[in-house]
Amino acid sequence: MLFRHSALLALAATAMASNATGPYALHITGKANSSIDGYAAACHAGAGIEALCYASGAISSAVTEFYFNYTSYNPDTGAPSQPGWITYLLKAGSTNGTITVPSSLRFYPSFGSNVMSGLIYPSVDDGTSVYFYPENGTLYVNGGYDDSRFNTTYPVPAPSLGNLTQFHLCYQFVGGYYYNSISWVSTQPPHNPSCQPVDLTLEELS
Repeated sequence: MLFRHSALLALAATAMASNATGPYALHITGKANSSIDGYAAACHAGAGIEALCYASGAISSAVTEFYFNYTSYNPDTGAPSQPGWITYLLKAGSTNGTITVPSSLRFYPSFGSNVMSGLIYPSVDDGTSVYFYPENGTLYVNGGYDDSRFNTTYPVPAPSLGNLTQFHLCYQFVGGYYYNSISWVSTQPPHNPSCQPVDLTLEELS
């Protein structure tokens, strides 16, 4: 059974590598608070689960490495195309040594709040879809339809929210641990008063 489990993880890692670019650091910068200038660090939030905690200061050799897994390809050129997922290779110890678990970033809703915690779970097939601007690496999400004016009349054209960058850095419980970590705030203002708006940017690691 262990062999089968290890073989499946190896296949998942191979599939991830074939679709992924990176490694990257995730640069966190404040939109309103210029003192926020650091990097995302994977921090333990449960068995096989990580959160995106804030580590202040310049990039270091110990920075957490992330990848961008593309979800589609250009049918004409075969080149990968956006959107994709932010992925991470979790190192997990066992009685038979260390194994690598391909994992992806997802934002989970809290039904009493508009703050969605960012958590990294095993599997690279069901992360939250994100895009990045090629010129600077800043992440964003497609906002979809703007339903703020919907009524009985069919909207033509359908209103769109456009590209959204509503990432926030919040003090919050994630998996039972209290961290200063990344979330997505669906509407303003954040229900959690500690949340501060930030940009997340992919930075290539050599």
